Amino acid sequence: MINSTYIKRNLIIRSAVILLVTLVSLPLAGAVTVTDHYQLTEGINQVAPAWSPDSDRIVYSSEQTIWTMNSDGTNKNEIYDSIVWDGEPVFNTDGDRLYFASEHVNPYSAKFISIHVVDIDGLNRTQITKNADMRAPAVSPDGTQLAYLSKLSGNYEIWVMDIDGSNQTQITDSDIDEGVPAWSPDGKHIIYSLEGNIWKVNIGPKVPSILKENYYTSYNPVFNPEGTKVAYVLETNGVKDIWIMNADGKGTKQLTFSDQDEIDPAWSPDGKSIAYSSNKAGEFNIWKMELSMTEATIPHDPEYKDEDDLVENNFIIEKLEDLARSSPLGVFIGAFILGSALVIMITKSFMKGL
Repeated sequence: MINSTYIKRNLIIRSAVILLVTLVSLPLAGAVTVTDHYQLTEGINQVAPAWSPDSDRIVYSSEQTIWTMNSDGTNKNEIYDSIVWDGEPVFNTDGDRLYFASEHVNPYSAKFISIHVVDIDGLNRTQITKNADMRAPAVSPDGTQLAYLSKLSGNYEIWVMDIDGSNQTQITDSDIDEGVPAWSPDGKHIIYSLEGNIWKVNIGPKVPSILKENYYTSYNPVFNPEGTKVAYVLETNGVKDIWIMNADGKGTKQLTFSDQDEIDPAWSPDGKSIAYSSNKAGEFNIWKMELSMTEATIPHDPEYKDEDDLVENNFIIEKLEDLARSSPLGVFIGAFILGSALVIMITKSFMKGL
């Protein structure tokens, strides 16, 4: 039987160590601050939010149907239901049509996941791709093209086509599935994930380059409206959170902190909010975080907690825990760490004010 005193001592030690590491890396000021979080939906499997061009409405996937709502979560409306799976919806640049992926196919067509378009009232559906699984549509900033994922070449690659489905052009070519594409605000680049890293490709030369190489797995990158920052999902120790970084891949900051998953970040066109999916309330639902921007870029300095700190902090936690447990005075070591953490926090605050 495990001794209860041993368990309590180890919990105290780990809590103290984590507090120390957290306070050491706690930013006192930053370029981006989350001012509030709101849960917008209450259901099951509410995912993949995307904004209308005016930032007033959000479209999302609810189970296997397409819904819209106001940006504050009111006025929810089911837009389209084909009985089979429909998902990954996005607005066009005029806000009067929706592009989405669906398992529904036209009569006498082969059964693939294909990209469709429908009016905002749910009428006049048109299937615009066929012959292979194609999904995850993303409308270009000028509204003339769609970036999307296609298996036409064997595995999921990024392709671009005209808004009506014509002129399909392959942009990437690898042996591994690419992640969901997103456009840069100038329409010249597409950002995506591959093998846990974040990549960027110019749709002209079609030469991909790594924008952010991560120790952990990252995916679902999306630019802010100014093109100066990128929001993305970072998975650490089996938990997914939303982070942001500068557009050059430097200077990162964590925006969500939960023992559950935050995924599908979607930056509002006005730059003030990020909608996302999370199961922190039990089931996956749509949430929104309000942002305060205080600087043009995210500082990359020792005071600003970024991804590099995660690797370093995990190492520190392991070593301090080993040190504490190797001594019969583990509880006292934990108390010492707690005191040290408070001293460091007070000192940092004082130095910041000089």
